[in-house]
Amino acid sequence: MFAIGAWTMCTAALSAFGIGKVDAVRSALLAATDGDRSAAAPTASPSPSPSPGSARVLRTPGGDIVARCDAGMAWADYLRPALDFHVEDAQPGPAVEYRVTFKTDGREVRVVVRCDPSLTPTADVTLG
Repeated sequence: MFAIGAWTMCTAALSAFGIGKVDAVRSALLAATDGDRSAAAPTASPSPSPSPGSARVLRTPGGDIVARCDAGMAWADYLRPALDFHVEDAQPGPAVEYRVTFKTDGREVRVVVRCDPSLTPTADVTLG
């Protein structure tokens, strides 16, 4: 009986949340975890079509940054270093330019996140 009750509550929660939103969240999570970071390009690649002001995943060789913009100011909601990397330095946000450095033995990835005119976070990546 408990399993049926739990199923009913889960179904009701999904209905209240909206199946379309569940699919969108699932797709965003899958997009954020897919791919081999060792083959990443030296520029950040954004997540698909975010709306202005919404969070966006910026992928770099050193790790991922979940960033957002508001009133022309950028900040990171979340930093996820790539395998063997750690966050060496990250400035508190919001700021016109949000800066973070991912580091591993012998490699450094410096990232500057800015907001474009449509309030979409973009990243400039420097490998060192």
